[in-house]
Amino acid sequence: MLRSISRFLSPLLIGAMALMSGCGLVTEDVEPCTMTYQLKFKYDYNILEADAFNRQVHSVNVWAFDSQGRLAWTGSEAGKALESPDYVMKAELAPGRYDFLAWCGFSTGDPFKLATYTPSSIEELKVTLATLGDGDGKLYVDSELPGLFHGLLEDVTLISSETEHVVQTVTLPLMKDTKTVRLMLQHLDGSPIEQRDFSVTITDNNQHLDWNNDVMDGPWFDYRPWYVNYGQVTMPEGSRTDASGRAITSVASLLFEMSTSRLRAGHNTVLTVHRNWDDRDIIRIPLIDYLLLVKGHYNERYSDQEYLDRMDEFNLVFFIDADSNWYTAAGIMINNWTIVPPQDTEM
Repeated sequence: MLRSISRFLSPLLIGAMALMSGCGLVTEDVEPCTMTYQLKFKYDYNILEADAFNRQVHSVNVWAFDSQGRLAWTGSEAGKALESPDYVMKAELAPGRYDFLAWCGFSTGDPFKLATYTPSSIEELKVTLATLGDGDGKLYVDSELPGLFHGLLEDVTLISSETEHVVQTVTLPLMKDTKTVRLMLQHLDGSPIEQRDFSVTITDNNQHLDWNNDVMDGPWFDYRPWYVNYGQVTMPEGSRTDASGRAITSVASLLFEMSTSRLRAGHNTVLTVHRNWDDRDIIRIPLIDYLLLVKGHYNERYSDQEYLDRMDEFNLVFFIDADSNWYTAAGIMINNWTIVPPQDTEM
């Protein structure tokens, strides 16, 4: 008797479960189960470890490749929609395993150029920074670079179900590649600084970024300032004196602002301050080594490369003497830390 009741109830229970889920058995009254896949982007790979995607990323391009390495889907979005904290991108994909790659931040006239928007394989999604050439044959970049972000998520399984609707959200983490470097020159004695007297460059060969965000070696070129500003500040009476004891009534400074592509730990990136009137470099330092000197105790859990990748702004202040030479005894201020190089070192 119990066995008969059990056999009678089982189909009813299965039907009830299908009706409760809204899908399952294909009948005239029950619709088939749907699979909804969506991407959520996250940019918390920064020094604050706080998600800044909705504030900093203004466009997204993403590609999905199937388990055979073939392009299965691509999506893009730009503008106001990305500012919403609830933003997700629908991915029209079938259940299966996929690799997702994103390059974000492209805009019209962007100096970063994607090799192709319709790749046949993930390895084709390389990015190149366009350079200019001057009359002496030197390559350079002198524009403000918009924020470029990279994201890669491999071996993601999109699930399916025969008994219930599926909504699966895949979170794609991003890394910011572009950096802002601000350099300030300041006279120790407070005397004015002429903009025409100095030029500043960062020399690197990080023009090409591979599909996995590795920096590929290329030709060496200069990053030149896209913004230069002269400023003068009146000092409080008696707050500062020069070497002879005379009161300094004002401080003059020159601010140079530059943008760079991804910086690499252990790489020979060179920062140069050139004195134009006698064609002499007064400062020439290995930039990466100096930036890492201020990584500090609180960031020691990061590798050198992770620290460089999480930081997107570096501020440097150099003091120069009355002869417009670097006054090394005053050191360098980097992000409010002071580094004093050895005094017997030629820079």
